[in-house]
Amino acid sequence: MKRKYNLRLLVNTNSIVKEKMVLITGFQGFGTVGYLTTRYLVSKLAMSLIGYIEPPYIPDFTSVEEYGLSMPHEVFFKDLNNLGITVLLNRINPDRRYLTSFVKAFTKLLKSLKIECVYLVGGLDIRFREGNEEFRWLKTKASNVTLDKPYFIKGAYIVGPIASLLIELEKNNIPAIAIFPYTEPESVDHRATAIAIKALNSLLDISVDVEELIKYAEKIEELERSVQEMLLGLEKKESVMHT
Repeated sequence: MKRKYNLRLLVNTNSIVKEKMVLITGFQGFGTVGYLTTRYLVSKLAMSLIGYIEPPYIPDFTSVEEYGLSMPHEVFFKDLNNLGITVLLNRINPDRRYLTSFVKAFTKLLKSLKIECVYLVGGLDIRFREGNEEFRWLKTKASNVTLDKPYFIKGAYIVGPIASLLIELEKNNIPAIAIFPYTEPESVDHRATAIAIKALNSLLDISVDVEELIKYAEKIEELERSVQEMLLGLEKKESVMHT
């Protein structure tokens, strides 16, 4: 039997389809921004689990959540004033060996829930920043949305599963917008996540508070400064000892 990703929905889709349906997703790429954004939305909007994309193998990890044990790729839903928001929460990135089947399962999810537009969130290496802009964005040719923000850098590569989804969405003429806040690639960037959430707030006309993310980012930054000061103090002591 061929191994592949499979979509498993736990609800009757007709019971949740609203006037407008959108989907938001991201992955553990630069700054972990895509994953943090989707996880934060699921928590802040108190979204309900409605299914998952089953991996081609039995996962060797899980966590205890309010709804039970977690899966690697979970589908959550929330009705906000007849705006149906679906979030695909990817706790890990899909296995590259089966990436094609993951993309097919993703496309099936869009069709099953009659998704009109997809919002993707990733991170962009801060070394590409040219001014004071907080993020860059791009869209598929099927989208008619325009943002008064710098467009994605021409010629720069997008890599990972977010690139695979963008290619599939473009190929199938599905409206999609991707948001890429600037971030340090190796960091876990809550400030960049707040920027992504604020962009989604504007695009979807919703109001998800980001104060918790900002406070957490400030605590991490304060801790990093303390560590740097401590290391600088140690260097000065060593310098004195060797003179």
